[in-house]
Amino acid sequence: MTAVYGNYDQQALDAEYNLRPLWPDVPEVVAHRENESAAVRGRIPGRLNIAYGTEPKQTLDVFPPSNGRAGAPALIYIHGGYWQMSDKDDTTYIAPAFLDAGIAFVTLNYTLAPAAGIGDMVDECRRAVAWIYQNAAEIGVDADRLYIAGHSAGGHLTAMLLATDWTAVDQALPAMPFRGGCALSGLYDLEPIRLTYLNEVLGLDAETATQNSPQYLDPIGDIPLILSVGERETDEFKRHQAELSAAWSAKGLAVREIPAPACHHYTIVGSFGDPASDLHKAMIAMIRDI
Repeated sequence: MTAVYGNYDQQALDAEYNLRPLWPDVPEVVAHRENESAAVRGRIPGRLNIAYGTEPKQTLDVFPPSNGRAGAPALIYIHGGYWQMSDKDDTTYIAPAFLDAGIAFVTLNYTLAPAAGIGDMVDECRRAVAWIYQNAAEIGVDADRLYIAGHSAGGHLTAMLLATDWTAVDQALPAMPFRGGCALSGLYDLEPIRLTYLNEVLGLDAETATQNSPQYLDPIGDIPLILSVGERETDEFKRHQAELSAAWSAKGLAVREIPAPACHHYTIVGSFGDPASDLHKAMIAMIRDI
């Protein structure tokens, strides 16, 4: 065996990240996500495909809370898909539980690989957040109560936003525009990603992987962060969370790990949007307590 990363040879490392074959219910979960998201978008009024930039994928949707109140706190959600798949349109199945709790739900797109590099995606998400902050009153949310969350690649982008010097993005922004965050099944060390089959599309080199690995960056600001990874996920995904939690806790960030029992990579998002789950309750409590 020739190790390419840690104790993994190429086949074993690829298997840690090749997720769809691991759980037989994945097609059913994906179909539910797409169908229920379409149903939610059909029955809940929202402002769709708002441009935050000039490129086709630089768009976002805003769904107001069920109580209709303007100036609500907002949860900004970033979809996953290994930086090369999926879309904001498939995320709204988790919105109702937040809307019913009086929280606006904002979901955004970003240009995917290979059309964009990961650094470009980070910059686009920064641009989206800046747009939301600057246009908060117009879209009916409170600029001082923004929260960020994402899953998988979106968890990575969430962490990158928490390690951003926002005054360098726009001097009109506060140093930290978020009051809290949550990253689900995130990827925080891109070096193993660079060494897997995924890099055929992503095109990472060693320098870019390091620059875009939250594990090696400093969180900006003192805000609470929830991390969660599914109980049934691979060892590598569990390692990503454990190492980010340790690194950022040591740097003073208030990190809380919430278990996701019986969840795998594709079902943890549904748990995030389930009012009965501890994960959802923790996110609601964060927004209400601050």
